[in-house]
Amino acid sequence: MRVSSVFLLALSAQLLGAPKVANPSFEAKRFAKWPGYVGANGGVIPGWQHSGKEGVNPVFEPREGKPPRVRHAFSDNGRITHGKQVGFIQNTGRISQKVPGFEKGKTYRVLFLENARDNHAPERNPKLKVTLGGKLIVSEHAVKPVDGFETRRIPYARVESATFTAPADGAFELVFEATFGDRVAVLLDHVRIEEVKRP
Repeated sequence: MRVSSVFLLALSAQLLGAPKVANPSFEAKRFAKWPGYVGANGGVIPGWQHSGKEGVNPVFEPREGKPPRVRHAFSDNGRITHGKQVGFIQNTGRISQKVPGFEKGKTYRVLFLENARDNHAPERNPKLKVTLGGKLIVSEHAVKPVDGFETRRIPYARVESATFTAPADGAFELVFEATFGDRVAVLLDHVRIEEVKRP
């Protein structure tokens, strides 16, 4: 029992010291105004900066005396596995945040879940790239719908970035940028950073 307690304490200390993404699964605030743009829903995605037509889906539209009506303007396919909401970037734009907790010389990677709006045009795909501290860690790539329109059987695709070695202690900016803008949208969920242990 003593060994287990020590192990748990050590594990807790490691987790507390790791870089933590704020609002990693976009669950901190429900949006109520269709179709879910941040500008129509208070102008804020908690934890994230935004630049264009970004937002959160689904939208929970209030109805008097009834549960909210849940509408998916952009998250129109795939199974959401972390909470009930995802972030989206429509056409070209970006969401970003400065993530604290990096330690000089340590190596990290970013993991997240991605999907694309189907919108009855699954062959028209958005493109996404990711940077951390100005370094490209996920190359620009086409993001494809994981499932058919209004079908929610398949979970979002898991993405693991290239490694990033912190050049200093402190915070570094994590940026998700969509680079193709023809009636498309990137969907993001469960963004996290983990330390890469060298053998």
